[in-house]
Order: sequence, then C-alpha cells, then structure tokens
Amino acid sequence: MPGEKNNLPFYIQKAQDDARKISQNILGENEKLRAMTAALNTEKLRLEEQVAGLRHELSLQEQENIGLQRQLAKMESENTQYSKDFVEIEEKNVNLANLFVAVYRLHGTLDKKEILSIIQEIIINLVGSEEIAIFDCDMATKKMNLASSYGINQNSFRNVSSGSGVFGKVIRSGEAFHITALEESDREAYEENLTACIPLKFEGKVIGLIAIFRLLQHKSELEEVDRELFDLLALHAAMALYAAYLHARATSGVGEGG
Repeated sequence: MPGEKNNLPFYIQKAQDDARKISQNILGENEKLRAMTAALNTEKLRLEEQVAGLRHELSLQEQENIGLQRQLAKMESENTQYSKDFVEIEEKNVNLANLFVAVYRLHGTLDKKEILSIIQEIIINLVGSEEIAIFDCDMATKKMNLASSYGINQNSFRNVSSGSGVFGKVIRSGEAFHITALEESDREAYEENLTACIPLKFEGKVIGLIAIFRLLQHKSELEEVDRELFDLLALHAAMALYAAYLHARATSGVGEGG
C-alpha cells in the first residue's frame, strides 16, 4: 500500500532517530572540541607570551648578575690592591722608623768605625744587599780609599780613581749611579756586579762613596724608595763622617800639643 512507504517499521524509525541523535551529539561534541581547541590555542599563546617575558626577564637578570660579578671582581681587585698598599705603607713606616733610629745613631757618635758599621747596617737591612764597599777621601792625597767593606774581595777595591769607570764618573759628577742608568756594554770589569754608587758630599765636594753590589735574592731591583733612601743616607753619612774626621784631627792636634 502507498501509505506504508511513510510508515516505516518502528525499529527502523527508532534506528533513524538514534542515528540522528548520535549525529547531533557528535556535531555538538565537535563544536565543544573546536571551542576547547580555540581556548587551548589562546592559552598556549598566553603561556608563550609569559615564557617569552620570563626569558627576557631572566636575560636581564643574567646581565645584571654579570654586571654584579664584574663589580664584585673589581671590588676584590681593589681590596687586594688596598691590602698590598697597606702592607707597603706599613713596611715604609717601619723602614722610616728604622732609618730614623739609624740616622740618630749616625749623629750620636764621632767614632769612624762605628759610623761605617751603622752605614752597612742600613744598607743590609733597608736596601737589601750584603755586598758593600765604603770609600772615604784622603784629604792629604785626595784619593778614594776603601774604608770599610762587607761581602766583597777587599783586594779588588783598595782605592778607586776619578779617571775612569763608574766610580770615576760619580766622583767627577757628584751624581749617584743606579744600574738602570747605564748600558751593559759600558760596565768595567771590576764593576761587573755594581748596582749603585752613591757619592757622599759635604759642602759640594765628594768626600766618600758608597758602592752597593749584588742585591739579596728576594729583591730583583732597586725601587724608588731605595733612591730616596740613598739621598737621605748620603747626606747624613757624609755629615757624620766629616764630623768624625774633624774630631779625629782635633783630637790628634790636642795630643800633639800636649
């Protein structure tokens, strides 16, 4: 019958209804999944922006840490330098105190041997050399004779001439010599290990010399403070030796008159 085409059996209609519902449910779930996917993409973008921001902040912090580490390294370097400077200042203060005592001793005696011994002590303790020769001028002959020595062969330095070599230049010029001021090729054989030669002047005349040869192992070269020490030592040593000379002459004169 024609009407039976629209009147499908119940189980078929039910199957069709169920299929329609399932299809609608699937479509609904697809929409939900699309919405969730869009939300997840949005959240992903937000998280990526946060990660990028955190990375940027981390980069800034790393740069700041690098800057802080450099500042810290600089401060540590400065502290190390301050410590070295402090030690050097303390050493200079000790040396100045010792020098003051030594100068006081130089002017506290008129005994020539004691004066020469004090000069040697100053050079050994404050300069750092155990090879020393001290010459004084024979006022009668005007020759520089070895007055005292320590750690050298005395026979090689009985007297020195003003005619040649470093000693001669110092005697003629009245200017101190330090090893850095002379080329290696200009050395004389007997001055092979000479480090410094300091003239002892009184009233503008050279009345003696202090020759310093090799320095001690812990000291590689002379420093600026050593040169300042030489100037001070030359002044006071010359005065002390000249005073001892005048005293000896006066004492000798008194004895002869008696």
